[in-house]
Amino acid sequence: MAILDYLEFIIGRILYPIRGHDSRQVLHCPALKGLPEPNMTLEAPDIGPSGSKLPIYCTCNADDGRGRLPELHWTVPDCHEQVIEYVLLCEDLDPPIPFLVFHHGLIWAIPASITRIQSSDVQPDEHAKSSRLTVSGWRFVPNLLGVPYVGAGAPLGHGKHRYVFTIVALNESLKFTAPEKATKNDIKRAMAGKVVGWGQWTGVFEKPWPL
Repeated sequence: MAILDYLEFIIGRILYPIRGHDSRQVLHCPALKGLPEPNMTLEAPDIGPSGSKLPIYCTCNADDGRGRLPELHWTVPDCHEQVIEYVLLCEDLDPPIPFLVFHHGLIWAIPASITRIQSSDVQPDEHAKSSRLTVSGWRFVPNLLGVPYVGAGAPLGHGKHRYVFTIVALNESLKFTAPEKATKNDIKRAMAGKVVGWGQWTGVFEKPWPL
């Protein structure tokens, strides 16, 4: 195992300059360009202000090897339009692959009555592989592991990664002929003309050397 750790570390150091894909995050998609400044506050009260270090239970070093979503709270947008639903994304802006941002979670169809979310809310329901529904009845776009959410997992040796959580408020529901097949790009396109607010919180994680 130590040999694999050293190999991962060496590769991580070699690829260290490949990072900082900020322009690829959802914040810069056409749907949000009409709202350049945040008008919502997104917080992780159990962790700290934006830029705080993610605790182990929110990372790949958690006991289950996957980590869980931090509890998040948000305010309604400071605007004159009614919110119909929310979209929540978590994106790693620093993966060692050029021009690529990984989404660790993309939850949509969150009702307007919801202003806080925790890990238990985004667990897949029993038919999630076909329905793409969480136990809360919200929809999700699978990440690379095929689940609604997976914790931070920066490669060993690649330094600190930023995990940006973005909450987006919509004045209209997202509708698809086959919502269980909707992709991240489908969501970004469908949000056009519907965004009335957004806010962000960032957690940071650097994978430590295994003990």
